[in-house]
Amino acid sequence: MRNFFLALLILFSGCNIIKKTNASPTYEKISTKRILENVDKNRSEFTYLLLRSQVSVVENDSKNQFNISLRIKNENKILISGSLLIPLFKGLFTKDKLMFYEKLNKSYYKGDYSYISKLLNFEFNLQSIQDLLTGQPLIFRESRLNQSLNNVQYVLKSYDRKLKISKEYSFDPINFNLKKQTFFKNDGANLSIIYDDYKNSGKINIPQRITILATKNDITTRVVMKTKISRINQQVTFPFKIPSGYNKINL
Repeated sequence: MRNFFLALLILFSGCNIIKKTNASPTYEKISTKRILENVDKNRSEFTYLLLRSQVSVVENDSKNQFNISLRIKNENKILISGSLLIPLFKGLFTKDKLMFYEKLNKSYYKGDYSYISKLLNFEFNLQSIQDLLTGQPLIFRESRLNQSLNNVQYVLKSYDRKLKISKEYSFDPINFNLKKQTFFKNDGANLSIIYDDYKNSGKINIPQRITILATKNDITTRVVMKTKISRINQQVTFPFKIPSGYNKINL
């Protein structure tokens, strides 16, 4: 069940800032405001998005692999279907709830995002899950962001006093793609999300490789997602119906 939830989740504005030197490359320091403006320009614009992905989940000494299909209606809902030669599960994310069923145990769940949030050390909702999958910074504007020194990437940091979370975001200095975001809780739990291999198609800018690392009590769960864009802005349906005879579970 835990591995199912982990699989379920997994679901250019150049500014001529790189300077060539005989040593390692560096970049021109710019204002935090200018960084934020360029990050905003990178946000994907779409109505519908269909992604296909291979996902591997490693926890302790166990490893599981799945193929998943993701259908996203922007800021409205996400449908995820998982398979490994045969269909395994299907889940639907909406603004106020999560529903899923799995075929192996003939079980289903209807509820909120609290279990997922506990699993990955972050308060998730529909928007943050969509942002995670599409390479956007999570809870980015909720508190003051300060720029720190780094000769490889632009790094913005912040501390959320309400949630008691330290936040750190790293951006590519050429195209301002999000490269990594990390969230540290006061109790030692943390979540890191690393992005690579962006695919730019029109107003779509999506990472094709996402690595998620969730650590708590010295136990790290690693999720690697290799994604391909299948369709953009072609209307798709979101069929979801829990089969009869399945048992409801509480998490």
